[in-house]
Amino acid sequence: MPRAFLGALLLLAAGAVAAADAAVSIEVPAGKSKSIRLRNLPAGGAMAVRIVSSGKLLVALVSASQLRAPQPGSAPLFRGVVERRIAFKVAIPESGDYFLVLSNRGGAEALEVQAEIRAVGALRKPAPRDYSPRPEKAGISSIQAAR
Repeated sequence: MPRAFLGALLLLAAGAVAAADAAVSIEVPAGKSKSIRLRNLPAGGAMAVRIVSSGKLLVALVSASQLRAPQPGSAPLFRGVVERRIAFKVAIPESGDYFLVLSNRGGAEALEVQAEIRAVGALRKPAPRDYSPRPEKAGISSIQAAR
């Protein structure tokens, strides 16, 4: 894998940065898989991935710790099959390295694959279940109550 591409992926490690982008074009030979290493992703961040392929391809996003020591019942952050194109977004549960795995193991011919990876700031947490805004901030119900 070209060092220039790996250097571009280091942009993804900028934890406090609002967004960082990287793109790569790669050929995945028939019966093989290729991995793209994403270094030092921050916990609580989010990553959006868009993949375009010239054929059917299995895609998975896996943490380095899962690859080193697989646990029974553990699953990748994302796993899907690309027919031509796919896009997904995941939250990063823990800081560390991750791998975007592109598998053409069942394929009879090499595939051309383009991947765009965008690391974005932390996803917003949903409001707690028992959350209730102040009456003056509640919207329509506060207008009706004022009448």
